[in-house]
Amino acid sequence: MTADGGITTERTTRATISAPDDKHHINLLDRLPSRSQTHGMRVELPRRLRRLAKFIPMIALLVSACSKDRAYAQTPARTETRTTLVIFAEKRMADSEWAALFDALQKGAQSGREEAPALKGSVDLVRGDTMGRGLEFSEPISVYLHGDCTLVPMPRYMALGPLGWVRLVHGRIQPFIHVDCAQIVQELGPLVLGMNRKRRDTVMGEAMARVIVHEWVHVATQNAGHAAHGVAKSSFGVADLLAEDVEIRRDPRFPRGRWD
Repeated sequence: MTADGGITTERTTRATISAPDDKHHINLLDRLPSRSQTHGMRVELPRRLRRLAKFIPMIALLVSACSKDRAYAQTPARTETRTTLVIFAEKRMADSEWAALFDALQKGAQSGREEAPALKGSVDLVRGDTMGRGLEFSEPISVYLHGDCTLVPMPRYMALGPLGWVRLVHGRIQPFIHVDCAQIVQELGPLVLGMNRKRRDTVMGEAMARVIVHEWVHVATQNAGHAAHGVAKSSFGVADLLAEDVEIRRDPRFPRGRWD
């Protein structure tokens, strides 16, 4: 694995990516069997002073309560962690393709948190081609979709390049995710014969989202390593790209063991 910490296809071998104190004998307020033992410790005051002495603790308690209320009011509320994925497509994508990708990313982010708690908080998705100027985002991550992301039927070829990758610069993984749509299309092309346009958009969106979530884990954890199973695997086949697709999971072409 190189410093990029990327993800490849299965056919590729290289990867780019106080409690109370009841023990000490000097603690005179612990373990007293009766109150009569404390009489010798009291100082008798004149009646007026005694009345004043009764009010002093009450005044102190009131001031303390007010101070606490003021402190609570001044404490800023904790805000939820939000990550923004700003996605840029090299080739024009139809609105239906964007919708399928965003839907898959929302589902993928939710399931990804079960495997990678670092993906905490909510995620906002922004299209780079419709983003207005001067917008400010919380913890933005830029995602670049390289090549044509329209899924079409095609024969299977040997995929030689990575499906996605991130860059490691001076020991830190940068918040820039790259996805190679052409490689994903080569993986899925033979599978989509007979699928209509809507179904192809759904399948391609799920595959791209899976790769994006994988690279997002690298950025969120600042760890270029990979796992043996799940979204953090170092190589993906069709079953990995479409691991959350119900129809594909029922496809007899994929043995049940591929999903475990």
